[in-house]
Amino acid sequence: MKRIVTLIFAGFILFGCTEKKAQPQTLSDDIIKIHDKVMGADARLMDNKMKLDTLLKQDKFAGKDTAKMLIAKLAAADSAMDTWMNNFKPDYKGKSDDETAAYMTSQKKQIMAVDSQITEAVAESNKYLLKIKGK
Repeated sequence: MKRIVTLIFAGFILFGCTEKKAQPQTLSDDIIKIHDKVMGADARLMDNKMKLDTLLKQDKFAGKDTAKMLIAKLAAADSAMDTWMNNFKPDYKGKSDDETAAYMTSQKKQIMAVDSQITEAVAESNKYLLKIKGK
């Protein structure tokens, strides 16, 4: 009985160590997936920004204030992505698993916020551009 308890306890310890080491890599994989999704939306962001810029250059365009506001939102979202990418440090050699997990968790939250910001700006500008196109 004592031997079985010892084996079970050793199994929990081994499982716990394996789980801790996998967590930073899992978080890193999640971050990369979100990053790739955001980069896909970034193309649409730039396309919408160019369309709005073109509309602003038209003398008879009545929606200049809205277009300027949307361009500002798109630019802010793009800037947030650039800032995140410049500050992200995926190399976590020399750091403990806890430090790495905390950093990766923080970075995941940040890239998710950037994703939301870009998604919202693109959706809002898409809606406006469709409305303008329909007129």
